Amino acid sequence: MSLIAYSRIEIPKHSMALFLDRYLTEYDESLSADSYIDPVGTLIIWSAFGRRVFNNRINSISNDVRNYTLNLFHHFLVRKLVDDDEAKLSASLQQKYQDRGAPPFKQACLIFLENLFVYSVLHHQQMRGVEPSGILGISNARRRWDKENGDPAIAFTHEPAGQILVRQLGLGVSGRYKTPLMEIGFFDASYQYHKLNFQPRWAGAQTFIAGDRHSLLGKLERVAYPFLKQCVAELRHGEKLNFKSGIPKALAKAYVRAFASPSTVGEYARDFWLTQTGLDSGAAGALYTVLANLGEKQVESQHVLEQALDHTFQPEEKAKLEHIAEIEPFLSDCMLLFTLMAAERTHSIDAVAGHWKRFDRRANRLPALGKRVEEFAKLPFLKGSEAARRLMQLQQVANAGGIEQQVRALADYHGKVMQSRGQPAWLAIEHNGIIKVNARTMSRPDPRKWQPGAWYNQYYLPQFRSFVTGLQGVGA
Repeated sequence: MSLIAYSRIEIPKHSMALFLDRYLTEYDESLSADSYIDPVGTLIIWSAFGRRVFNNRINSISNDVRNYTLNLFHHFLVRKLVDDDEAKLSASLQQKYQDRGAPPFKQACLIFLENLFVYSVLHHQQMRGVEPSGILGISNARRRWDKENGDPAIAFTHEPAGQILVRQLGLGVSGRYKTPLMEIGFFDASYQYHKLNFQPRWAGAQTFIAGDRHSLLGKLERVAYPFLKQCVAELRHGEKLNFKSGIPKALAKAYVRAFASPSTVGEYARDFWLTQTGLDSGAAGALYTVLANLGEKQVESQHVLEQALDHTFQPEEKAKLEHIAEIEPFLSDCMLLFTLMAAERTHSIDAVAGHWKRFDRRANRLPALGKRVEEFAKLPFLKGSEAARRLMQLQQVANAGGIEQQVRALADYHGKVMQSRGQPAWLAIEHNGIIKVNARTMSRPDPRKWQPGAWYNQYYLPQFRSFVTGLQGVGA
């Protein structure tokens, strides 16, 4: 499930970058997920609890150590360019962007570097250890690569004409991994690098990237920065460089060696990112320990969290996991009840009640679960938010009365959630208790696979596992 919430409104082209920037860096609680994956509107609730565990370092679009490091490296180059008194812009770029500190200029640099990287990988994809999968924009780049017989052009511009990935400013590496780097403290929403509190982070990045001239990143930085500096001094806005003739071979090879795969990056970046993110401490650290010990063994997210709760750590951090363990059975059963309601095109409330019993649930099931989490909406990180309002509304559904009243209340709640998205409800209940599903039906699950207490939502644990796996390095 994605954190991104889409809204069907007309956006002027000149406003698209700001629009996407907002949606990909700041979770808007007034919006919800795609209607076909979140009909009960619980994503906004469980994601709030998950983000709290990981302090906004990990989410559904930011969970790959290679992309994490690639984004930091590119910002390192751009920051160095901004600080370099000897760096000059060509007359064309000067006219377009005014100065090196302008956010659109930084975006142009970031897109240029992202495209350079992805084409470098395609050029060297047969190199041992190279994993193209997981690289943002690789599919679009491959089509262009094939169309241009392995010699595509790379343009210097922040505008769509220079973007490999559609809406690359938001959906590329710098867009998807902007929030984590902001939360850690490398820059702000306008890509300003020089606030006083950012400097310790950049001091660490300097050592990590350029401190060892013989490291993979050190070697790459030594060829990448002079090339970027030369490009901005010579290229016109929108001017294109052909890959074979315009990109130094040593630069393309150094890019691929440094970012061959997540495990390649994890091997040299593990200590740096654990220090910067703090994901090896507190609630996240307990999960990190469990996942690292599990290795490739597949364990459900619920069991990972339960094992993490056995670790000893600060009570306030442990509470973050305890809250998830308490709230998920309630959210899961709300989703189960709706699934049973939407399982057939036309059926009755009585039929739903019968299936509810087959899942070993009774009329008091939701009220009991809701009672256990009735104070959660007042937790400081949730209080006053749309997530808190949704949680309270679901508690009202649970307390509506018997199973018939709960079913009717859940249908009304679902209708309001869908209305807030500007979309029709999936189902409606007639006065005689007949449920009519107007959208696609949902498969009725096997009761053995959705037992009382079972989880439905994931709280970014699979995404965190992806990050941890990368951190284990080559041969882990």
